[in-house]
Amino acid sequence: MQTSDRHIPSKVGKGFKKILGNISWLFAERIFSMFISLFINVLVIRYLGPKNLGQLSYALSFVALVGVAAKLGLDGIVVRNIVQKQDSAPEILGTAFTLKFIASIITIAITFVLALFLNQDIQINYLILIVALTTLFNSLEVIEFWFRSQVIARPMVMIRTGILIFSSIAKLFLIQWKSSLELFAWLLLIESVLTAIAMLFVYKSSNHSIRKWKFNNIYAKDMLKDSFPLIFAAISVTIYMKIDQIMLANMSTSSEVGNYAAAIRFSEIWYFIPMFVCASIFPSIVRSKERGIYEYQIRIQQLYDLMGWLSWIIIIFMSLIGTSVVKALIGVEFDRAIPILLLHIWATPFVFLGVARSQWLMAENLTSLSFKTSILGATINIVLNYFLIPVYGGVGAAIATVISYGVQSHFSCILFKEMHQQFSLLMNGLFVPFRINQNIIYFRSIIKLI
Repeated sequence: MQTSDRHIPSKVGKGFKKILGNISWLFAERIFSMFISLFINVLVIRYLGPKNLGQLSYALSFVALVGVAAKLGLDGIVVRNIVQKQDSAPEILGTAFTLKFIASIITIAITFVLALFLNQDIQINYLILIVALTTLFNSLEVIEFWFRSQVIARPMVMIRTGILIFSSIAKLFLIQWKSSLELFAWLLLIESVLTAIAMLFVYKSSNHSIRKWKFNNIYAKDMLKDSFPLIFAAISVTIYMKIDQIMLANMSTSSEVGNYAAAIRFSEIWYFIPMFVCASIFPSIVRSKERGIYEYQIRIQQLYDLMGWLSWIIIIFMSLIGTSVVKALIGVEFDRAIPILLLHIWATPFVFLGVARSQWLMAENLTSLSFKTSILGATINIVLNYFLIPVYGGVGAAIATVISYGVQSHFSCILFKEMHQQFSLLMNGLFVPFRINQNIIYFRSIIKLI
């Protein structure tokens, strides 16, 4: 079935207001946190300088590369299962928590051993160990999955905002006291502990208790069966998102890593948008599939179109102000970050649409394709980085990132027959600004809602 512009109506579902309210809370939080984080990050970047920032970024990337396995790819699966089996939520949550807790202990051990084997720098290994411990407390993020399944954003927004304020004030004190690099890593661990405590509190305040959580062997097997491809997909995604900094550190200098890390902080600051939009819309997509293939296809295309518009707005905005922002905020010491930023920002549409496509894969239970496409993207990224970094440094890493993201999210659809139609829908989303007739329909729909 093809979904063309003339087949996409302006009608919205009855759950639209709830979704819109959920997105509004999330959007308000992220706009607030974006400005606060931007201000604080600028101060931290200027304080640490390219070398120290490069070392901290390397530690974060190293832990992300190994520690992603601790998440077990359960996020969307737990939300989906709760939506489908509301009465079994305590068992689903208890099972997911147990699996994630065990996985976090294993990944911490693996991370520490790999750090000792691959790095001779004692300070960097110490940073890696501190950051790795955060994965232990992240196991309680299953509480957030329950709130997502209910399309309730406010509690998590309040927690993240509170932690952000605490973290921002703490970083100001660390800068004022001229603290060591290690204390910035310790702050990350403290944040994860406080977040876990806050989640327990809001969950209890919602008349729920973790004492009701139970481990269910059958649920565990089903979750791991569904998530198994997603685990490797997540590892692959993390590889092509973080391997650039790892390879830069080994093939260039810590200062080059620092310039690259500073640039992508201005580029990746927008990546929260597809995450929270899709988190709010995913339950309605699952329900629309139950109502019929026609409405389901419409919802998918509308999601792609929204992602396309948002990414184009960001590209234009950052292309116009990127150079001025870098020079004004972090200074001439990070001049090499400017061309990196102007190239890296072009990965935005592929990231946005890739996140949206993952929702379709989850709804279709085609998680194995996530693994295959991610492996393809990671492989291309590594190969391109190997050839481009020695010649172009951070700029080469940015070029490799854009190309690999595009292959993973879009052009990989050509290789798998299950995704042939998705390629067409994704291209519609990528070039949505040029679909005049459909945009007129969307505009009229928005006017009616207002």
